[in-house]
Amino acid sequence: MTDSAGSGPTAHEPSFLVVTTVHQSDDTRIREKLIRSLAPLGPVTYATRGPGPSDADGISEWVELAGGRVRRNLRAWRLLLSRRSAVAVIHDPELLPAAVVASLMRRQVVVDVHEHVPGQLRTKQWLWPPLRRPAALVAAWLLRLAERRCPITLAEPGYGMLFRRAHPVFPNYPDGLPEPAPGEGYVVYVGDVTEARGVLDLAEATTGLGAELRIVGRCDAGLADRLGAFPHVAVLGRRPHPEAMEIARRAAVGVSPLHDLDNYRHSLPTKVIEYLGIGVPVVASDLPGTREAIAGRPGVVLVTPGDVTALASAVAGALADDRLRNAAQENAAAIRRRFRWPTEDVQAFYRGLLAG
Repeated sequence: MTDSAGSGPTAHEPSFLVVTTVHQSDDTRIREKLIRSLAPLGPVTYATRGPGPSDADGISEWVELAGGRVRRNLRAWRLLLSRRSAVAVIHDPELLPAAVVASLMRRQVVVDVHEHVPGQLRTKQWLWPPLRRPAALVAAWLLRLAERRCPITLAEPGYGMLFRRAHPVFPNYPDGLPEPAPGEGYVVYVGDVTEARGVLDLAEATTGLGAELRIVGRCDAGLADRLGAFPHVAVLGRRPHPEAMEIARRAAVGVSPLHDLDNYRHSLPTKVIEYLGIGVPVVASDLPGTREAIAGRPGVVLVTPGDVTALASAVAGALADDRLRNAAQENAAAIRRRFRWPTEDVQAFYRGLLAG
C-alpha cells in the first residue's frame, strides 16, 4: 500500500477506486466490508482523508485526500475523472456531481448510499437552519440525477424511497464479530455520538443507576464536554472496530436511543445487530426499521424515542435481569447467521459491472 497517487494498477487489470472525502479511512462499511469483498476481484485503490487505514489488507494503494473539505473534494474529483479504474465507488453526497460528470466521460461510478441524505441534511447542526430544507431538496434532486447515470447501491431498504427504481440493497450487517463474553456491569453505546442519536438522553437516563456508561465513537469536543459533566459517563472516542466490539461484548446492556427522524426512522442501526450478535441485550428506540427486524427477538427491549423516563426504566430493568442477558447470549449465534454482510451478493454485483 502506498500513500500517494503512484502509478496504480496496470491498465489491463480490472481495478477499483473507492473514494470518500467525509468518512474516516477505517469506516466499517467501506474498509472492513466493501473493500474486503472487492479485493478478490481486482486491485483496490482507496482514497480518504488522513490518517490512513490501520489495516492494509486488501488495499493495493491508499491515496490521502489532504486539506480541508473543499480541497479534499477537488482531489476526489481529479481522481474520479482521471483514474481509469474499471469501477469507482463513492460514498458521500458531496461527490454526486462528480459521479454524474465522470459517467458522462464513460467512467463507471457506483453511488453507495449510506444515509437518508435529505433527512440527514434537515438535522445538520452546522447548516444554517433556513438552508436545511433547500439543501435537502437539492440532495434529493442530485440522487435522482445520479440514478439516471450511475449504478446505485443502498445500505438500507428504506432508502429506496429516495429513488424511482429498485436498487440492490447491501445491508450494513456485521462481518466477523467476536464471541460473547461475561458481562461486567456497564452500559455501552457504540456509534457516532450526536444529540440526534440520543446520546444526551442516554447520559441523563443512566444517571443514578449505579452503572458506568461507556460511549465509543466519533464525538465533537463540545458534546464531549457536555457528556463529561456526567460523573458516570466515559467518552472513549473513536476506536478501531475490533476494539469497539471488544468493549461492547463485555457490557451488561447496549443502547441505541435514536430520535425519530427521517434519517433513522426506516433504518436498522448496525450497532443493534452488533450488540445482539455478541450476546449483549439491547435497549433501542422503537422505530419502524428497528421494530420490523428485531421486535420480539430474545434480549430486545424497545422504548419510545426521546422518552428519557422510559429509557431509564428499560436500561435499569436490563441491568437487573440476568435472564435478558442469558437470552441474548443463547440467541447470538442465530443473529450472526441471520444478519451477515452479503459478501457473495456484493461480489456478484461488481462482477456484473466488470463484465458489462
